[in-house]
Amino acid sequence: MNPDKRQTENLNLQEQIEKLTKENDSLKEQLFRLDYVYSFFNKYAITSETDINGNITYVSKPFVDISGYTESELLGQNHRIVKHANMDDNIFKEMWKTIKSKKVWRGEIKNEKKGGGHYWIDSIIFPILNQDDEIEGFKSIRFDITDSKKTNDILGEILENEENIYF
Repeated sequence: MNPDKRQTENLNLQEQIEKLTKENDSLKEQLFRLDYVYSFFNKYAITSETDINGNITYVSKPFVDISGYTESELLGQNHRIVKHANMDDNIFKEMWKTIKSKKVWRGEIKNEKKGGGHYWIDSIIFPILNQDDEIEGFKSIRFDITDSKKTNDILGEILENEENIYF
């Protein structure tokens, strides 16, 4: 082989290696950032993941804290374990219909604590899709809105009492 051609091929190969190295470093940085955001989110938000049937496969510490259940008590269970008896089943039918059609569902849900009592959450639930665009499970991100709900209930009672006084 011609030495000049070999040198040109070596230079091209070196350029390709440098380009791939830069791309690899960029992907590593993106993955690090994504992992950082994911861990931060799970540390502070009420999050969970389920399999395709709604059985819990992951819960964040805030989920454990608000529900009163331990992680081991929740894993493998269906989310019905925290469902409050006063919640309308139609809400959950709509939720399942939405997320099984690969869309995001958002709504307010009243859940029951293990030791009694309840809590309200603003919930965002979406499907986890694989590379073939098939649903593998579901992720939910929730925020505690119990205090806001209590305040609204109190304000509603006050307004109702004022109406009764004036009418």
